Amino acid sequence: VGLSLGISIIGAGWGIFITGSTLLGAAVKSPRIRTKNLVSVVFCEAVAIYGVIIAILMSERISKPKGDLAPGSNAYQQALFSGQALFWTGFTVGVCNLVCGIAVGVTGAGAALADAQ
Repeated sequence: VGLSLGISIIGAGWGIFITGSTLLGAAVKSPRIRTKNLVSVVFCEAVAIYGVIIAILMSERISKPKGDLAPGSNAYQQALFSGQALFWTGFTVGVCNLVCGIAVGVTGAGAALADAQ
C-alpha cells in the first residue's frame, strides 16, 4: 500500500517538476502559454490521485486472518499469498505511475516548448 502511494506521488512530483520548469522557461519567451499549458500539470496530479485511489482500495482488502497461522496451515498459505499479492500490486502500480508521471511531464514540456515557438 505504501509503495503504491509513495512511488505514485514521486512520479507525479517528478512530472510536475519537468513540466513546470519548462513551462516557466517557455513563458519568458511567450507569456501567453502560462495558463494554456497547465493541463499537463493537472494530468501529472491525476497520476498521484490514481495512486491514492489504488492505495485506498488495497487497504480495504487488508483484514485479520481467520484461523491459526501455524506454518503449513491453509490460513498461513492464504495469508502469505495475500501479502505477496498486495505487495506486488502496490509495487506495480507505483512503478507504472512513476513512468507515467515522467512521460506526462516530458510530453507537457515538449508541448510547452513547441507552443512557445
